[in-house]
This record gives sequence, structure tokens and C-alpha cells, in this order.
Amino acid sequence: MEGASRQSLAAARSVLDQVTAVPTGTVASPAASPDARRVADDLGAVAALIGREPTVRRALTDPGAPPQSRVSLVGRLFGTQIGQGSLAVVSAAVAGRWSRPVDLRLALEELAVEATLAEAEAADVLDEVEDELFRFGRILGQNPQLSLALTDPAAPASAKVALVDRLLAGRAHPVTVRLAQQTTADPSQGDIERRLESLSRIAAARRGRVVAVVRTATMLDDDQTARLKAAISRFFGRQIQLQIDLDPSVLGGLSVRVGDEVVDGTVLRRLAAARRGLTR
Repeated sequence: MEGASRQSLAAARSVLDQVTAVPTGTVASPAASPDARRVADDLGAVAALIGREPTVRRALTDPGAPPQSRVSLVGRLFGTQIGQGSLAVVSAAVAGRWSRPVDLRLALEELAVEATLAEAEAADVLDEVEDELFRFGRILGQNPQLSLALTDPAAPASAKVALVDRLLAGRAHPVTVRLAQQTTADPSQGDIERRLESLSRIAAARRGRVVAVVRTATMLDDDQTARLKAAISRFFGRQIQLQIDLDPSVLGGLSVRVGDEVVDGTVLRRLAAARRGLTR
């Protein structure tokens, strides 16, 4: 998203944080943030409607209309259909300016994800959900047939949702299952593995952390993991969440990716560089 859209998303996110905040002193439990699930469902439904109805999308993002008139339209359209917390978030979103009309839909989809993650945070299982999303993405990457079944445009969304349920129900937290089902049910989300990794990053960001994906041929022990995490955290100047990707093809060494930055110290990379040198 460009500048105006990013600012509008940040403003709406601030309202979402207020709506889903757990009162100070509340013991973590699945019911600690009772509105988060409703807000997530509402925001997802509004985003879907905006995606289907270009007339509504244009009206809610019209830069020529005063913000209050767009907010009033939201009240008329959704006031009796969604909860008050959800209405506050949608109203904050449409009051902003969007670089492209489609950015409003994308923003509401991301806010729906964050509301779902707020539910996990309230229940003190955010770390668990973050890790499960990452692992599920890696499982799909290692199983092309399974990945194809979940991305086949000819397959109905209901079949994909049911498949995710069979794969994860009882093995992952219900929040993880819901997010994975939402990702696979919507073909507009793009590459499912990247989307799942993106969800993992959003979960990490809720605690002020960034994700470092470490590719290694062998599992790191606790001491190695702690030292690597400390080194990367010092380099980036903020807390790092490590996601370990076991990949025998790297042969040895490590590859570390944080966002678009990659530090590749694998044996595979060094062999490739040596081959290039021999062919010159």
C-alpha cells in the first residue's frame, strides 16, 4: 500500500486495538476478548461485500465525498448488520483516504486477521498460532500434491475448507485452523505458502517482533538457537522471532531471511558460486 493507504490502515488498526483490548488484570483465557471473534467475522464479511460490489467500494473510498458522509453511509449499510465494535473499525477505515479503492478491501481483510490474532493473544496462545501457521506453510511446500489440492481454482472453496479441517483439526489451535481455512478458501489471496508466512509475520508484529526464517540442513540445539536469535536481534535492533525451516538441500550452513533481506551462508550457495567461477 502507498502512503495514504498505509496511514488509513494504521488509523483503523488503532481503533481495532481499542475494540479488542483485554482489560488490564484480566486472566488470559479464550473468553478474555469476547468481541474479537465477532469483529473478525464482521470485518471479513464487509471486506467480501466491498470486493463483490464495485459501486459500494467506490462510494466508500470516494475522495470527493466528505469523510463524515462516507461514515454515515457505513452506518446505513451495516449499522444493524454488524457489532458496534466492528462498526467503529469500519467507520475509521472509510474516514481515511485510500490510494486505490481496492486497498480498503485489503485493509479490512488484514484487520480481520488481526482481530483473530487478538483472540489468540487474549488466550495467551499467539506464539503457538504463529508457529503453527509457519509450519503448515512449510508442510504445503514439501507436499506439491497437497498444495495443488488447496490451490486448485476448479475446486470449490467448501472442499478446501473441509480438507484443511481434516489436516489440522485436533492438531492445531482452532484460531490456526480458521486462519488457514480463510486463506485457502479465497483464491484472490495469492500463493498460499507466502500468505501463511505473511500471517505468521503479522502475528509476530503484534508483539513488536520481526520474523527471521532460518534454513538449515539440521535442527539447531537450544544453545545454537539462542545465540543465533541474540545475534540477529542485535543486528536489526529489535526482538526477533526465529522460524526454523529444515531443508536438507542446503547441505550445511545457514540461510537467514528477514523480510526481503537474505544472508545466505549455505554450502549449496558456495557450491553454486564455485561452479559459476569454473565456467567463466
